[in-house]
Amino acid sequence: MACYILTTKKHDQRLFRKILTDPHIFETPRELLLAIRSNKRGPILIIDLEIRGHEKIGFQTAELVKKNNPNAQIILLAEDSRLANYCFEYQVGVLDFIIKNDRDLTFQKRLLRAIEKAQYNLHKIFYTKPIFVRFPNGTRSILVDLTHIIYISCEKGTHHLILHEHDRITKIRATLKTVVPLHKDICQIHSSFAINLNYLKDYQPKKKIITLSTGNALPVSRRYASEVRMHTTWFTQPPSKDENPNFKRND
Repeated sequence: MACYILTTKKHDQRLFRKILTDPHIFETPRELLLAIRSNKRGPILIIDLEIRGHEKIGFQTAELVKKNNPNAQIILLAEDSRLANYCFEYQVGVLDFIIKNDRDLTFQKRLLRAIEKAQYNLHKIFYTKPIFVRFPNGTRSILVDLTHIIYISCEKGTHHLILHEHDRITKIRATLKTVVPLHKDICQIHSSFAINLNYLKDYQPKKKIITLSTGNALPVSRRYASEVRMHTTWFTQPPSKDENPNFKRND
């Protein structure tokens, strides 16, 4: 799958041409945005945050990309880890944030893993079997493909919900209380948010934040923390030999 790359650094360009099979390299945000304009399937982008001395232009470019194509899988590159905090300021859903301290084998492996994950995400978006669920919308209802819904949020001060899908945002007149029970994959994490569990990527209990595979970070309130924990496995250690009643010694 093609990767669209924004960087002006010649040594990085040579490296990308060496390790990637189909890189499309651009040196200005405008060239990149024009190139992906017709790509509605969700491009994979590798964006260097610093372009010609401007260290935040990569964030601005990523922000524009996401507004025009929510399916885009974005990998950000930076020389300095402190720039990672700006991901929240610019509200950019990022697949990975990679520090370029050196361009060694470790960097290359991480980059290739991120691209592989991006390909998996896009395949999941466009080739997963549809799950049609009828959502209430005032006195009527609408039929929605749940596989395209990433998360659901409440519109502040109203009785409306926002369905955040891959290629659009849909507003319906309903409440989380009526929507969450509609399907087992819908999980409420906060008074204002529910997620599609299929997009749950990471949960940080201490920070009370979950991250979705699209890069979106959402808060988890104490009321729903235990339920979120039930649906996560990465923090759970497998039982030891002594704790596992099915474990048999060979000695």
